[in-house]
Amino acid sequence: MDMERGALDGGNGEWDDWMAMVLFVIVQVVQQRNIAAMTVLQAAAALPFQVPGVGENLAIIAAGMLHSYMMQCGVLRSIEELAHGRGRLWVLQRSGGVWEDLRMEGDRHDKVFRRFCRLPRALFLEILERIEPHIQRADTNWRRPLPASLKFACALGRWAMGTYYRQFGHSLGVGLASAQRSNVEVADALISEYGHVIAWPQGRRLQETLDAFERKGFPGCVGAIDCTHIYIEKPKGERAECYYDRTGGHSIVAQVVSDHDGRILNVYVGCPGSVHDARALRLSPMYIDVQEGRGIFHSGACTLRDGGEVGYYLLGDAGYPQLPWIMTPVGGSSRTAMERQYDDFHTAARSIIERCFGRLKGVWRNFIRRQICNMKTLRKEFMAVCILHNLMIDAKVEIDPILLRMDYDSDEEADGSVRRRRRLRRRDEVHNREEGWGWDDVSLAHSTSTSKAIRERIMVHIEHHARVHGSPPANPWGV
Repeated sequence: MDMERGALDGGNGEWDDWMAMVLFVIVQVVQQRNIAAMTVLQAAAALPFQVPGVGENLAIIAAGMLHSYMMQCGVLRSIEELAHGRGRLWVLQRSGGVWEDLRMEGDRHDKVFRRFCRLPRALFLEILERIEPHIQRADTNWRRPLPASLKFACALGRWAMGTYYRQFGHSLGVGLASAQRSNVEVADALISEYGHVIAWPQGRRLQETLDAFERKGFPGCVGAIDCTHIYIEKPKGERAECYYDRTGGHSIVAQVVSDHDGRILNVYVGCPGSVHDARALRLSPMYIDVQEGRGIFHSGACTLRDGGEVGYYLLGDAGYPQLPWIMTPVGGSSRTAMERQYDDFHTAARSIIERCFGRLKGVWRNFIRRQICNMKTLRKEFMAVCILHNLMIDAKVEIDPILLRMDYDSDEEADGSVRRRRRLRRRDEVHNREEGWGWDDVSLAHSTSTSKAIRERIMVHIEHHARVHGSPPANPWGV
């Protein structure tokens, strides 16, 4: 019965299109007849009135013209009613679908809205007010543009659900091309209006970050650094082997720095999946700023227990080189008791970056599945969700625990197999140390002298910290 009703609705739509075309033809025919009648009247007006029968003929022609004008007005009124009822004839009419449900207000509807867009309605409207001038198009004579709120919801829903453009756009009553443009426009607008939220901490926020990491035994630490993979289809027109990663698929690397709250401070995305974390670090603008003496790592220092000062630094895993501004674990089987204690504190403090990835990919699940899009769009979308990640933290938005419990760093393929992230093995760590991470001799010499001396001083500080405050808890940062 539903199928018959749908077929009937489709038939009525086609009948309306044919009727509109017939009415248009009638209007043109009537218009041409009026022009001919007017010509006859003008010619008759030039004749002398003494000619018998002219008056009667003129009256008949005038009556015919009035009748034609009445018919034309009726046809135009029918076309106007049809246009208002169905919109533009060349635009496919859509029901609105999920979007009509999302526009409903109330506690129960707000829960559905958050499940779909991940943002509370108040935060959604606040961000929309800022980005609306960038994504709202003007009305034209050809068609009415999509509302800015619908574009924003379309982009958020796709990033949250991870579905395909055509499937997701259909659920919102949006075409394929409109859904694709909405993603790009919303990402550009977020980067333009809120790009400043991804920045190194300053003032009070910087002091809060320093105090938080100092309570974990690392004075002078301003964040943790790590890389994650964004899976993609095999690139076309590029060297696909460069994007072949250690998981057996294709991906690009995203380098992220987070603070003690999981707030993202720095993002560099775009390196091929085969690039090692240390190589991605060296290619990043952050590394260039440090080498040229710019940035937060040259802006201050903290005092250790022995009275010496140590500059600001990050915590990185064994995939990174030991630098004056990156503290890595010692590792190995021949560690001393102090080194093992340092590694335990290091693992507990650095775990915040893993939790940051868990929240980021758990909420915006589009970046778990394989992406089918160009690299430029993918980089914009990842930057956009990082901005939204920070805005949600600033607004203290609570995340559904179910999303956080799901494995964020796995990707279920179409055939049912699951691809999981492989942790760095010990032999990889030794290989990287022997190869020097691909860095030049000057960088390695600087790393092995100054940075290791700084790490040893931090070990002494942590030893005293452990005696006073005890060992780090199993879950120091909470969920």
